[in-house]
Amino acid sequence: MTHQTYNPILEQAELRRIRIGSRLRTPAIGTALVLERSAGEPLVVWPGGRVPDPRTGNYRRMYRVDMANRGLAFTGDAPSSDAVFPFTVTVRLTCRVVDPVRIVRDAVWDMTAALSPSIGSIVREVASGFDAMHPTAAETAITARLSSAYSPRMVQLSGFSVSVSAADIAEIVTTRREIRVQEMRRDAMRPVAGGGRQEMLAHLMSIDGGNPMSLLDRERDDREAEIREKLDALRILMGETTEDFDAAEVRKQVLSEFFPGEGLSIPGKQGGIRDRLEKRSGRGRVIEGKAPSEPERKGEAAPPAGDEDSGSES
Repeated sequence: MTHQTYNPILEQAELRRIRIGSRLRTPAIGTALVLERSAGEPLVVWPGGRVPDPRTGNYRRMYRVDMANRGLAFTGDAPSSDAVFPFTVTVRLTCRVVDPVRIVRDAVWDMTAALSPSIGSIVREVASGFDAMHPTAAETAITARLSSAYSPRMVQLSGFSVSVSAADIAEIVTTRREIRVQEMRRDAMRPVAGGGRQEMLAHLMSIDGGNPMSLLDRERDDREAEIREKLDALRILMGETTEDFDAAEVRKQVLSEFFPGEGLSIPGKQGGIRDRLEKRSGRGRVIEGKAPSEPERKGEAAPPAGDEDSGSES
């Protein structure tokens, strides 16, 4: 923690009414003499000036004030745009008293303690607009703002120098790097995720040393699994006889999934695959190509025997 200050009131003394052996002397260069009267405003004596009535003047107290340029410094915390990672800010400046009466009246014994609240409020306001990863930009902005800020009437401030650092900067850098790497990986994977087979094949070959077999093996396994599912479904439809009341509905669903529509047909055959499976299962229409059974012919009238004989006689 950096802290530098000074006491602008170099000397304070009670004065006797009559000062025969101790007259008030002219202040030295870089100081000013403030004489507190019994009534009225204080009197200021500047370097090289003459003290009115140095032995008999009606003065109650005397203050010798430092008027030279003095360095100040203090360190404090300031929030960044992310409150989790605050800044540590050190401010250095030069201070010179321009109104010694106000210094005496306000009893300023510690100059840094008197100025740091107002300076600190400006520092916190400016720093809150910057990310913890950009302390240099925060330094520039804070310095510019302090240099243009209105100085208190009792002093003149100049020569501002600001140093900004972020707490736990190493942890911030590591975390930001990990997040950035994840973002780069996601960006690289988006064309693959949104592309087709060629993009996936190129991606797998790039990570497998140019070997495409991982995708080809996966596609082969998927095709084999699909074929097995279709064969199992056809085996249920064509090879089993069940009395389950849901069997017909199951057949319809499987046919609709694997053989949608009525347009699927075998060349040289009439009707589609759905019709042929229905004929195979014995439901609905007569299987094509099968001759009518004997009982079905009984309903047909036989030709009279006499007709045949008469034909032969003629």
